[in-house]
Amino acid sequence: MTDRTRDEIARILKDNTRSKADRVDELLRMREDARALQRAATESPMGNETPDSSGLRDIDRALERLGHIDLTEAEENSAATL
Repeated sequence: MTDRTRDEIARILKDNTRSKADRVDELLRMREDARALQRAATESPMGNETPDSSGLRDIDRALERLGHIDLTEAEENSAATL
């Protein structure tokens, strides 16, 4: 999944036709999906998703490049943690 995720992240970051807020919103949606997949994998006996394989780290880095740094606080206050 990481190669596809990296390609999608690169496309979003390079899309200068959209505002920074729109690009952050799309990356946040990708992040929510990646976290949901990671949570599901940890609940499955055959799950092998990690932050690296789910693309979470790449998405987080892209969000930081766009100036969005509120992820840690949001996760700390979230009811669903890994």
